[in-house]
Amino acid sequence: MFTVDIDVGGTLTDGIFSDGAHIASVKVDTTPHDLTVCLLDCLTRGALKLGFEDLRALLENVELIRWSTTITSNVLAELRGPKLGLIVSSGHESDLYGENPRSSLLDRLVSEQDVIGVETSASEPQIMNAVRSLLENGVRRIGISLKEADRHPEQELRIKRIIDQQYPDHFLGSVPVLAGSDISKSADDMTRMHCALINAYTHGALAATLFKAEDELRETCRYSGAFLVCHINGGVASIGKTKAIDTIESGPILGIQGSGHLGRIYGFNDVLALDVGGTTTKVGVLRNAEPVYRRPADFFGIPVKISLPYLCSIALGGGSVVTVVGSGERCGIQLGPESMGSYPGPACYGLGGDRATLTDAFVAGGLINPDYFLGGTKRIDRELAYQTVEKLVAQPLHVSTEAACRAIIERAFESVANLIAEARTNLQLDFSKYALFVYGGNGGLFACGVAEKAGLDNVLLLSLGPVFSAFGSSVSDLCHVYERTVPSRPLADGDTSQIRRVLEEMKAEASKDLLGDGFRPEGVCWAIELEISKKGGPSLSLPCSETSLQNSRELQAKVSAALGIASGAQGGEISVDVIRLRMRKAIPKPRLAELPIQGSDCSHARTGGRRVAWGRPNGEAQVYRWESLQPGNRVEECAVVEAANTTYLIPEGWLMVVDRFGNAAVRRHSKQI
Repeated sequence: MFTVDIDVGGTLTDGIFSDGAHIASVKVDTTPHDLTVCLLDCLTRGALKLGFEDLRALLENVELIRWSTTITSNVLAELRGPKLGLIVSSGHESDLYGENPRSSLLDRLVSEQDVIGVETSASEPQIMNAVRSLLENGVRRIGISLKEADRHPEQELRIKRIIDQQYPDHFLGSVPVLAGSDISKSADDMTRMHCALINAYTHGALAATLFKAEDELRETCRYSGAFLVCHINGGVASIGKTKAIDTIESGPILGIQGSGHLGRIYGFNDVLALDVGGTTTKVGVLRNAEPVYRRPADFFGIPVKISLPYLCSIALGGGSVVTVVGSGERCGIQLGPESMGSYPGPACYGLGGDRATLTDAFVAGGLINPDYFLGGTKRIDRELAYQTVEKLVAQPLHVSTEAACRAIIERAFESVANLIAEARTNLQLDFSKYALFVYGGNGGLFACGVAEKAGLDNVLLLSLGPVFSAFGSSVSDLCHVYERTVPSRPLADGDTSQIRRVLEEMKAEASKDLLGDGFRPEGVCWAIELEISKKGGPSLSLPCSETSLQNSRELQAKVSAALGIASGAQGGEISVDVIRLRMRKAIPKPRLAELPIQGSDCSHARTGGRRVAWGRPNGEAQVYRWESLQPGNRVEECAVVEAANTTYLIPEGWLMVVDRFGNAAVRRHSKQI
């Protein structure tokens, strides 16, 4: 039986098909108008590649499909969600429970005039007057987020019930109503409200796509296996157990997930995960092969006091527009943030793009072969790239076109190295011994150049790099997260029975959910996290074991240490605000095929040579075909290694060795491989 993993990107949709022992990958164009089209295109392309007669024949042999999509991220980033209304506690209409007098979300996710404050004791007529005012303003969804609703959700639920009674969903005038306490159990009022708003803002677009996709698979294609959606926690879950906010930035997180999986296989504990695409570049950090988390975090600039994998990004990719800024001696190059996207795209695409881009510099500079772009399936025009860079960059700078290409490429590598430096500063970590895992459609061209400028010596080039988020999906497990609030009481009373009782209730719910998803509850792993706080202070997430919950003294010592309090010291009440339970169940994953090590000679993979603008002082590079290289082969000179879906650049001073998994370790010549 096969497992299928599909990652929908902004330009291309990637698919990985595995029977456990072998992996096949495909790429198709993303269809933004209807993502179910590219989903089915990807499945159909995979069926043909695997030798099946048609899509239905493949799906008869598929046990599960994991799907990741950028729908919610795009809706939030582009601010194209529905018109929202918000009901909050009176007095917080402007600050939305934040520290600033006026929330940055006003007139961004929700109009200031569509936020209405109510008293806790508001009567039914008062609530309905507020709702009618919102509906008259044209809102399409209503969120309710009241102060301290994490402990007293009944007030939000009462308002929701009143609205539902007056506007039931079988009436045309109905409007979906969302209670913040249903989305987040955080003890922080602002975080609950932000999570509720984000979920309401992105829910409609995601639900419409997911339900249509599932209907197509079930009804049209007769697929009967599991259909799971990728979450930001690095796991997957069924559509029925997915909230829109769970899927935001799930694609980039899958790349970090895949890096952790490979890190454990290779024995790299500390890894920088670099994802370079067509429009953005992202950096994630792993320690002990696990993602580094940050708290507080944010979703596209919207702050939330929850823990999320650290991820920093810039608007830089192959489609980034090159602009000459300044004049005279201060004349320089700016890359992005504007991008030409996939249409009209870079000038070399020949689709009407009239701006110089990073891709044009790569093509004009000899790093991308126009006759073998995407394995030769898409022809691009080197002359158009050359002319555009010459006219818009080289002439204003008064340099040769080759020098202009070199300057553009240098600026790109420097920008990403600066992004790594930013991560180093934010996390206060020494990256000098970290391995750099590079993926994404443009990752292979950036790898060594970024490593040089960031002071890194070890790089891993990935054969599945162009589809690496889909690979990250393929090594993901089924994961559900449950949250419960507990009455505020001092932990010092030594009674943990209530925490244990709530924990058992969550475990029972998780077992039912697993059966509902079509999986047996045996072999489940549990991870427990307590959200704790000292009276008058901020909350803190604390991982703990079930054993520590049996021993109140051990738990108190752990909590006191986390809050920086000497054990036993009297410094105010410490309470457990939220119990968070993560349930993880292993599901099928592909196994990386190992191949025997061959000799070091790589001459059989050489296809020629050409002049390049970056990588060697004299400009001459040898060209190799990636798919022809064998484990043990060594490339010890400036080289351009061309693969069907990407290009790898090995500059002078670096040594590449293909390993037993078909990936390639690249290190500076002074470092022994």
